Amino acid sequence: MNKLLFIYIVICYLIASVFTLENTITIQNQLLGSSILVIIFGIPHGAIDNILFLTESNLSKKVFYLLYFLSMLLYCFLWFISPLYSFIFFLFMSAYHFGESQLSNYNIEINFSKFIFLIWGVALISTLFLYNAEELSNLFNSYDDTSNFSIIFKYNVLDFLFYSSNFVIVLSLLYLKINKLITNEIFSTELFQIILLHITFFIFPVIISFTLYFVFLHSIKVLLQEYSYLEQKISGLNLMKFIKLLAPFTLLSLFFFIIFILISNIYNIDISLLLFLIISISVITLPHSISMTSFYDKINFK
Repeated sequence: MNKLLFIYIVICYLIASVFTLENTITIQNQLLGSSILVIIFGIPHGAIDNILFLTESNLSKKVFYLLYFLSMLLYCFLWFISPLYSFIFFLFMSAYHFGESQLSNYNIEINFSKFIFLIWGVALISTLFLYNAEELSNLFNSYDDTSNFSIIFKYNVLDFLFYSSNFVIVLSLLYLKINKLITNEIFSTELFQIILLHITFFIFPVIISFTLYFVFLHSIKVLLQEYSYLEQKISGLNLMKFIKLLAPFTLLSLFFFIIFILISNIYNIDISLLLFLIISISVITLPHSISMTSFYDKINFK
């Protein structure tokens, strides 16, 4: 069992203990705790896309930043044209990104490795959504501009994605194990983690369960991958220097978020906080996931 998985289990146990003692954790405390963790680990894990991409690319900084921010603007425009399809695209884009970061360490060199990345992420998100369907549906229906997102809970689409993706990912892991593309230890660890995610997604509210995964099994893992890579590229890199690299774009992201919140309150912009959060996360995720795909394609983690 790796250290991050152990930490994840310990945190889950502590939260479960709080639920046992208090019967519940208020939504305000859920949001507060999740926000702190996302600010500390979630936002920074995508704050050095420029450094990672440019060290392995011939693009100039100007061209990189132009393409990076242009992709964000185009996605914002897509949200304006079709919020529902933009949301669905966001879910599948996130699914691939999560699967890619989860399995990248294993250097799976087969033709359908990218398909496995996508299926792993679809299994993750469909499991989260299925176990918390009522909570999410109520949340989406709380605002006029997100109520149409509830369509994903209709027509048994979510059920199909849940059962098919979970079946296929387990089958894929078996294929990789049988063909000695992953070790028995990796197979056991991945299977155990899938089961653990099912349990935590089923037990905890959606905010807590997703934050636990996103912070401890995704963001921190990516930060460790980034640090390991940059150790080879930057002489004398240490934790403080790494934090300094993460700080500029982390603070810039927080600055723009706060500015928008203030402007929306002053001028009463006709957009719910929920939709704003989804759009903000999605437009950041698009160039980040593209940058990380390029990064994973060129780097082997031993």
